[in-house]
Amino acid sequence: MNLLIELKENLTDTVVSRAAYYVDEHPEKTRIALEGLVHTVIAGLMKRTTTEIGVNQLYNSIQKGKFDGTLVNSFPELLRDTEQTNRLVESGSNSISHLLPAMKSAIGLAISGYANIKNSAAITLLGLVTPLVLGTLNRLVVDNKLDADALAIVLADQRDYLIDTTPEKLLDRIAEGLNIQQLLTTGIQPAKRTAYVERAPVQERPRYVAEAEEEGNGSLVKWGVGALVLVALAGAGYYIWNNTQSYSSAAEEEVMSTEFVDSTATSPANTTKSAAPARPDSAALITSAAKTSTTALAAYVTNLQAPAGRSFRIPALDFEPGTDQLKPAGLATVTELATLLKTNPTMQIRLVGYANDAVPPVTNKVLSIKRVQAIKTGLVRAGINYLRVDAIGLGTGVRPGDTTAVGKTPLKQIDVKVVTK
Repeated sequence: MNLLIELKENLTDTVVSRAAYYVDEHPEKTRIALEGLVHTVIAGLMKRTTTEIGVNQLYNSIQKGKFDGTLVNSFPELLRDTEQTNRLVESGSNSISHLLPAMKSAIGLAISGYANIKNSAAITLLGLVTPLVLGTLNRLVVDNKLDADALAIVLADQRDYLIDTTPEKLLDRIAEGLNIQQLLTTGIQPAKRTAYVERAPVQERPRYVAEAEEEGNGSLVKWGVGALVLVALAGAGYYIWNNTQSYSSAAEEEVMSTEFVDSTATSPANTTKSAAPARPDSAALITSAAKTSTTALAAYVTNLQAPAGRSFRIPALDFEPGTDQLKPAGLATVTELATLLKTNPTMQIRLVGYANDAVPPVTNKVLSIKRVQAIKTGLVRAGINYLRVDAIGLGTGVRPGDTTAVGKTPLKQIDVKVVTK
């Protein structure tokens, strides 16, 4: 289900013209802003549902709030009356402040710059779009009898639609303003409510606490367990934080890195020629190419003296032109890379993708993101923990408007950087 399309279908000419009059902006700019806000609000709610608190807050806002399917149907009529529009904007503004705390200003800046309208107008239009989004979600919940966890999954499923249909200029602003670069590149992991996941263990706890208190050590046990939980949470929090830094800084790091190795440069297959080559079948050729492409990477990982941080270009990680479909040799290489990661359980990598063959309306930036995500998905399906694999797409590798990059060749490649050995 593509929520973005359904929501934008409500932005009729009547709605746009009345909204434009209300904020005193040009109708065409207002339409660009309203459609951009639909993408932005959905992206923000996707991020919100990655935490248990966010899942519950969104679901409660939809169930107990004033926005429902009736509001969606009467939206054009509500905008006819200034007083009703004022109430709608105020209510929507309060809701977005509650659901996306401290994000309203960032959204306003992103949309005002994108649509070339006043910042105050962007904030006002955000107040109009929010009830429309929440009302549509309410209708979805009621019609399909969704619980909070199911709603979070529906929002997570919007990621691909968001990447495919959001203009690149807006997508960059959303990613930076909402700090969701990682969610766009690695996928959404919606949280599940503790009450749903941990119901059975919670019922067993009173028995063990009671036994400890009978021995006169109840307080000591509680403090000990509490301390262990805090230590575990701190450790887990540091690990996740260490692996989920902003991809804008990661991109800068990749640009600055000079530790590059062409994986075919040291490959025995490139230095040895057979006088009478045999004709192996295609499967054997694919497997051989995959092993060759990861040979230098494997040798580096097993070399304990070599520091982490080196990047390897893997030519075999190749895609069909203009798509995110790996060629057969690329699929085999993903398998080899998964084997290498399993053999070295502490190893963490970053996939860095470049693309120069996108077919409009898809941009090279979006295509590069989808390609590294396809590789990561293959590794996760092979049994690799998703936290061990970062993935970023950098488009052609040439920044728009960068005069220092004049003459630089747009790239089409996949690099593998060894973050931790």
